[in-house]
Amino acid sequence: MLSELIVALTLIGTLVGAGFASGQELVQFFLTLGNKAPQAIVLMGVLLSIEAFMVRSLALRWRTSSYHDFFINVLGNWYLIADIIITAFLFGGFCIMLAGAGSVAKHYLGLTSFIGSLICGGLALIACLGRGRGIFTLNFLLVPVMLVIIIMIGCKNLPSSQISIMEIPAKGLVTTNWIINAFLYVTYNMVTGMVLLTSLPSSKNGAIGAAIGSIVLAALAFLLIIVLSQLSLEGLQKELPLLYFVSEFQPNLKNLYAIVLLLAMITTATGDLYGLAERLGKIPHLTPQLVAIILLLIALPLTNLGFTSLIAWIYPVFGYLGLFVVILSLKRILGNI
Repeated sequence: MLSELIVALTLIGTLVGAGFASGQELVQFFLTLGNKAPQAIVLMGVLLSIEAFMVRSLALRWRTSSYHDFFINVLGNWYLIADIIITAFLFGGFCIMLAGAGSVAKHYLGLTSFIGSLICGGLALIACLGRGRGIFTLNFLLVPVMLVIIIMIGCKNLPSSQISIMEIPAKGLVTTNWIINAFLYVTYNMVTGMVLLTSLPSSKNGAIGAAIGSIVLAALAFLLIIVLSQLSLEGLQKELPLLYFVSEFQPNLKNLYAIVLLLAMITTATGDLYGLAERLGKIPHLTPQLVAIILLLIALPLTNLGFTSLIAWIYPVFGYLGLFVVILSLKRILGNI
């Protein structure tokens, strides 16, 4: 049971990135739906838990050690295209987490941007050097702290009476259809979720843990949507709406929530770097540890990348691509039954 808990925490740590913890993802994918946001989150939770359970179950059956192995099994001749796309997505995500950590450190913690990025990248690297045990340990230590703070702040700021959720304009490739948005949210999140669940050591099992982690994530999303619905349109259009909310309504907790954002970026950066290192470490003459060091050195100078536009445009693109991969995977899996 402990291994299931560890996998659940590790999945939560990977998926609760800067977009989720800042509220930006929730605004883009769910608050654009108005009063249909709660039912979209329920559907998202169901879909995410089923897909996470299936991916981890298949990874255990096939004894995969990276997403490369998984793609060969589910996509056959299509695997190379998906392999390249996922690798590019993970590296871009890793750079953005480092940039986000630098921004939070500079504006809320009194540190320089470079120090914030270095702390995030350094902790991710240390975890990756320890491979499976390292990433489990990091998430086992950081994710409970992050969850407690999010739940505490969320519950402390619940509205005293039922309110209507304001519908805000959709941006980029995000739709205003609650079913499509739920599917897009799941498929793009499962890009990184799949990378993690197919790279973890098979000794940890974790299919049930993957489902539990998904349900917890959906419950957190539901809580934070209720909190965010109290903001004005101007507040919802901020780059970091949840941090803006805390700054406005609970200014004494602003630095505490900034730490949550930093932790979210660290755990997500770790998941991205771990997946990349395990995949590219299969290249002759390279090891996962060496790949992790090289990628960090390449990423640090690129930490000026943006964040809001990525969520509005790039994430939905990977959501559509992820949906395509899911359809291909199901067709191949069902065809082999």
